[in-house]
Amino acid sequence: MGAFVGNYRWFSLALSAVAILAARKAVAEPVLDRALAGTQIFTGKGCTILKVNFNLRIRYGSHFPLSSSDELRVTVQPVDRALAAALVQIRREAARVQDGKAAAIKAVDFEADQSTGPVLRILFEYPVAYQVAPGPDFESIIIAIAGNKKSSAACRPEVPPGAHGHGIPAPSAPPVSLRPMDRPAGKASDADLRIIAASMDEGRAALRKSQYKAAFPLFTKVLRYPENQYSAEAQEFLGLAYQKDGQLLQARNEYEDYLRRYPKGEGNERVAQRLAGILTAIGEPQEKLRITKAPERRAEPGWSLYGSVSAFYIRDDSFRTIRDPSLPPIPNEDKDEHRVHQNTLLTSIDLFGTWTNEQSKSKFRFSGTEEHSFDSQSTNREIVGVSALYAETLLTDWGVLGRVGRQTRNTGGVIGRFDGGLLSWQASPAVRFNLVGGSPVASRRDGIFKDQKAFYGASIDFGPFLGGIETSIFAIEQRDRSLLDRRGVGAEFRYFDVNKSALGTVDYDVHFNRLNAAIFSGSWTLFDKSTVYAAADYRKTPYLSAWTALQGQPFLTLYDMMKLYTKDQIDQLAIDRTATYKSAMVGFSHPLTEKLQVSADATVVDVSGMPASGGVDAILPVGREWYYSAQLIGTGIFNPGDMYIAGVRFADLATSNLYVLDFSARYPMTPEFRVSPRVRFGYRKNDKGEPTDLKEFTVLPSVLLNYYWTKDINLELEVGSKWTWLDQFGVKEKTTNLFVTAGIRYDFQVDGRPTTPADRTKCALPWPMCQ
Repeated sequence: MGAFVGNYRWFSLALSAVAILAARKAVAEPVLDRALAGTQIFTGKGCTILKVNFNLRIRYGSHFPLSSSDELRVTVQPVDRALAAALVQIRREAARVQDGKAAAIKAVDFEADQSTGPVLRILFEYPVAYQVAPGPDFESIIIAIAGNKKSSAACRPEVPPGAHGHGIPAPSAPPVSLRPMDRPAGKASDADLRIIAASMDEGRAALRKSQYKAAFPLFTKVLRYPENQYSAEAQEFLGLAYQKDGQLLQARNEYEDYLRRYPKGEGNERVAQRLAGILTAIGEPQEKLRITKAPERRAEPGWSLYGSVSAFYIRDDSFRTIRDPSLPPIPNEDKDEHRVHQNTLLTSIDLFGTWTNEQSKSKFRFSGTEEHSFDSQSTNREIVGVSALYAETLLTDWGVLGRVGRQTRNTGGVIGRFDGGLLSWQASPAVRFNLVGGSPVASRRDGIFKDQKAFYGASIDFGPFLGGIETSIFAIEQRDRSLLDRRGVGAEFRYFDVNKSALGTVDYDVHFNRLNAAIFSGSWTLFDKSTVYAAADYRKTPYLSAWTALQGQPFLTLYDMMKLYTKDQIDQLAIDRTATYKSAMVGFSHPLTEKLQVSADATVVDVSGMPASGGVDAILPVGREWYYSAQLIGTGIFNPGDMYIAGVRFADLATSNLYVLDFSARYPMTPEFRVSPRVRFGYRKNDKGEPTDLKEFTVLPSVLLNYYWTKDINLELEVGSKWTWLDQFGVKEKTTNLFVTAGIRYDFQVDGRPTTPADRTKCALPWPMCQ
């Protein structure tokens, strides 16, 4: 129960995950072994943009410290609740940042086992100024790093439109601007001009009232018509609205496009002066500002290979003592007193490769592990698993992206890992078509098409429009050879700006005629840097599929089951074995000072029961459960760079109440050596009227040591213990767990891009590395 004390928040979520695995669900698996999908970095003068990609959809909670430090902590919450339970298995992992040293980035870590949920941690070489925002894809966090200078309006947490950064991006087509740069040919009709004039009047009024976000879509609407007498003014005012709103990169794009289109005219001098002001703020020389026509920029040919290799030894022992006063003592040794739960060497490799030329960008990723058990009684002492293995190519001129291999996708009706392919085509700036097909992967140790299940689907993405709204519609079908397993349709919507974000998903199974999921998640950062976030979740757990009917049955496949049941009976059993999960949460974080931040949240969860059918007993509903937590975090209390966290949690469970206190700290002994002690106290008591007379106390102290030996080698050691005292029906039980994790991680990078023509002639690598 001590582990439950440490992760009480995910208890009901874990029930969903267990049910999914028990049913051997026929949709893609929640990724249990890797939360981070990789990083991208975009560099500019005076500003570096770091984008950290996840393998799951996330909701931004808060970050601390607010504006500058040598350590940044970003609190995130998973949108998909089954994946939340899976995160408990991860605990801690790291991601490699290509060229991170240029931005003073020392390390990027993800820690799932924290007092109020998962935390993304960015460690810098020295204190830097930054701004943080969630990514518009809801699978990333974006950090704008201004170095040791103060943050400026020009260094915002936004990926520049059309920018190409280093790293592995999310599987999507390249970013596009809000409107096409080439306007339709022809002449605007009289009816069109009346619409355009009305939009201009509304846009001017919005500018006068400082309602800049309302002005964006109005002036953009005008620029989607053929060239007319309002076009120049609309483009100037659109750039002005972006500038007034602090979006200097977008304003710069509009002003530069204006000067290219209108080299003469009354507005030319005004726009040139505004552009000069923006270039001064960004820090670029102003000689470039009167260039009327610039050639299209192409990525310089080259290749890169980077990643990390790690090896960790993990040991977990438990010692148990039971004393029942109603029985005489047993003199013989209890063989269950000492158990070794884990004695493993875990070796991992994450490898990323890129190859770029003037027509395309290609990427490769491999993520794999090898687990060696030192337990001589183990039946499988060597376990090899592949989390990701895929190749991807983007044809930049055509807007076509293709990816094949073991990969992860969390949109278009697919949630999780699968073996297969993805084809995406950006048909226009606001429309993208996607085709996906493959086989769900139930475990990283599975081979290709292990259970002979396959799915195929299509989706269409629309947007962004109206300043930041994107929508998608999808259809997906899955089969077990010739038997229909799942057939779903649905839609997604996303809204994003720097301060607000919202995500909604609806998934309906047209074969079972049941709503599979309805999910909402959003956050809003207020003017004082406080953050309000909320979520609502209704879903079937696991997702409805015919394979769910195998739960509790003595069959391995649906074809075995067809010997006794008809397909309609199997579908009904699948419905019976699928519970309904409902939850809602609301949270809030508020900076008290530059050094202190407080946060709190509340969650309610309800999991339905399942009726008896097909020889399987009924499962009673879990009932409504409530979870509450609060946290106080401070930095720079005693010395620069130190950090202290105090958390309190309460869970009103169906059969008991749970109370937890959590204290942790991170203290830099030297720039290379950090000590992170932590202690938790837990108390669980049954006061629900059940005749169990349960009392449980848990104490869990631990210490984590990080030593950055060199810029590429990190040593880690964690040692801890857990003491649990359980008193039930007069029987007293004491359990002691001792655990240790020790390991090393090595980061590497090889850049194969020749820097000069002479270097290119000397390149001895095989084609196409030198091309």
